[in-house]
Amino acid sequence: MMEFLVFGEDWGRHPSSSQHIMSQLMHAYPVTWVNSIGLRQPRLNYRDIMRMKEKLFAKFTAAKPNTPSTVNTTENHQQADRQPTQIIQPLVWPLAQHTGLKLLNRLSLQRQLPEKRYQRIIWTALPSAIDLFSICESDLVIYYCGDDFSALAGVDHQATAAAEQRLMFRADLVFACSPMLQAKLQQLNPSNPVILLPHGVSLSQFATPQPAPANIHLQQTSIGFYGSIDQWLDQELLKELAIQRPLINFYLLGPINTDISTLADTNNIHLLPAQPHKQLARYLQHWDMAILPFKNTPQIQACNPLKLREYLAAGCPTISSDFPATQPYRSAIQTATTTEQWLQAIDHYSHWGQTERQHYQTRTRQLIETETWQVRAKEVTDRISHQLKHKVS
Repeated sequence: MMEFLVFGEDWGRHPSSSQHIMSQLMHAYPVTWVNSIGLRQPRLNYRDIMRMKEKLFAKFTAAKPNTPSTVNTTENHQQADRQPTQIIQPLVWPLAQHTGLKLLNRLSLQRQLPEKRYQRIIWTALPSAIDLFSICESDLVIYYCGDDFSALAGVDHQATAAAEQRLMFRADLVFACSPMLQAKLQQLNPSNPVILLPHGVSLSQFATPQPAPANIHLQQTSIGFYGSIDQWLDQELLKELAIQRPLINFYLLGPINTDISTLADTNNIHLLPAQPHKQLARYLQHWDMAILPFKNTPQIQACNPLKLREYLAAGCPTISSDFPATQPYRSAIQTATTTEQWLQAIDHYSHWGQTERQHYQTRTRQLIETETWQVRAKEVTDRISHQLKHKVS
């Protein structure tokens, strides 16, 4: 029997790959989830002060540990309805450099950790967690890399890179979500094989028909994107596309984390609030097409966006910027590198009727049917079982 101790982002804050995988595993194994310990030392600014207040509020209003769930492998059981056995709200100083602060961090977390009952697997998506491993009584350490932290905004790059370097020599198993990240990590420690573990998809969640949301216009052609409205989104491209196709509505669904003045005064660009993950299929199934309009940056070159497979699971015709993660899906999506190519792809999908869309849905779902989160979780447990046997022998 195994138990998992997970260091990730705040549970429920956004549906990361780690959350999806653990949502599959937690019906067979106890999972203790440690909310974000951060990748940047706090500063005295409004954003960081509000974040600290949020963490303190979560700490002192946290619910009691959940009762372990019974095993349920039905994919229709939504990720949002699943909860870890215990969620820990840690009071630690992110990326502490001083010996005293590191000690205080360990003492603070140690008081919150549950008693070890089974073979304990540490799963960390944050390199900064390495300074806490000494109190965790682990039998196996897994590093899951889902981002290029050297290119990620809002990260202390130097300290995070140093932590990641140490983690590559400490981890028993290393997973990376994209070939580019896999190659980058392999250079840090050539003797520790890095395993490619692409993102998965909740196929039935996005394929099951849903009613249209009230805040989109069904009588006009619609193009949609959901996710963070951040600096990697190509706003100039979006504005030009909207100007060139004024009768098409462009919907951007998600939190705004950057200056969006470029999109101002463009009447057919609609900014909608973020929605719970289980509501996203309602939009995808009723948009005429979905887009990934990313800038060409190191972060995007290394990314493997969850939403790409979700677009395909919903059978929504997809147009994307050209980056490596799109390569396996080129038979089903259109990539564009110029404004003219984007407009040609938009015009192509705009003329589709119901028959073309149904054929597309069948094709895309067949393309990703072996890429569900259930499949990814099975790949993880198979690797863990093999590694544990190897360690014992």
